[in-house]
Amino acid sequence: MNIGLDRMAHNKTLLRVELIGAVFMIALGSLLHFVFDWFGGWTPLALIAAVNESIWEHLKLAFWPGVLWATIMPLRTGLCRLDVFSAKGVSLLVSAVLIVLIFTSYTAILGENRLLLDIGTFVLAILAGQLFSAWLLVLDTDWRRRLFLPGLVLLALQLVTYSLFTYFPPDHWLFVEARSGLRGIF
Repeated sequence: MNIGLDRMAHNKTLLRVELIGAVFMIALGSLLHFVFDWFGGWTPLALIAAVNESIWEHLKLAFWPGVLWATIMPLRTGLCRLDVFSAKGVSLLVSAVLIVLIFTSYTAILGENRLLLDIGTFVLAILAGQLFSAWLLVLDTDWRRRLFLPGLVLLALQLVTYSLFTYFPPDHWLFVEARSGLRGIF
């Protein structure tokens, strides 16, 4: 009986930590929206900060704070850092997909984007990703083992694409700033 209570307490703590992480990610991501301009367009900041108003650049605002949270989080939970990175590989992709789906859906319906809906989309996607991460981390050991390598591969792929595509964006609507038609930093 104590094992079940200990597991419940751990799961509750993990959920609380992930929700704190959501607040951290939302706050830091919101700051990263403006940092590139605040520092006069300093090129190295383009790696983590939005350089324009394209959808892609806004995905970075959820991703990089999530990676930072994944490096801090195990210190508070007693979890293995690689397990956390594996869960984040999946959950950060979930957040990115939700941002794209919600944003493109509501702008298709309304014919324009609205700041309040953009912010709501960002918050909802991060919360969903963090809850998904918590769920992945409380799965039994067998499931965590099955998802371990795919999660790390997803995280590595995202690290590469977020690092490259600001500087070398593909010719795709996701990377185009609607107002100016610009892609990436250059």
